[in-house]
Amino acid sequence: MTDPVDEWVVQSLTEYDGKKLHAVDRGDLELDSEEEKKEKEAKQEEAKKQYQGVLDYIKEQLKDKVKEVRFSNRLTDSACCLVADQHGLNANMEKILKAMNQDVPESKRVLELNPDHPLMQVLNGLYEKDKENPKLADYCGLLYDQALLTEGSPIPDPLRFTRLIAELMVKAA
Repeated sequence: MTDPVDEWVVQSLTEYDGKKLHAVDRGDLELDSEEEKKEKEAKQEEAKKQYQGVLDYIKEQLKDKVKEVRFSNRLTDSACCLVADQHGLNANMEKILKAMNQDVPESKRVLELNPDHPLMQVLNGLYEKDKENPKLADYCGLLYDQALLTEGSPIPDPLRFTRLIAELMVKAA
């Protein structure tokens, strides 16, 4: 469903052909069987133990921008994404309302991180090495900006974003 009107259609059409419809960018997503679900939950608990310090750090850095930071079951290749609460407005609906000059209630979304992405290992390594490293705060901001770009939203400070990306590219060369 790619049309803007699909947001309204899906809100009233909750089921089709005996199958419940659920937005992938809202709330917790459960697509797995019970066995797979238990496996993923165990894997997530292990990731929480391993990355708890850096996860708390990211939450603290982004507390003014996001409602929560948590590990995701929906991500496979991406490092992060933003999702709405179960009953909150997603990014597309906010855009539609703004385009119609409607008041959009201020809402924070949830930043979901992929615990299997190599970026988590890098961030955790930096955190364990030096919790006061200013680059760590920059990387938290980059994660948030990356999630905004992925959902098609504008980033708050494009100049800062491009500067940080350029610095990373120089260091990688």
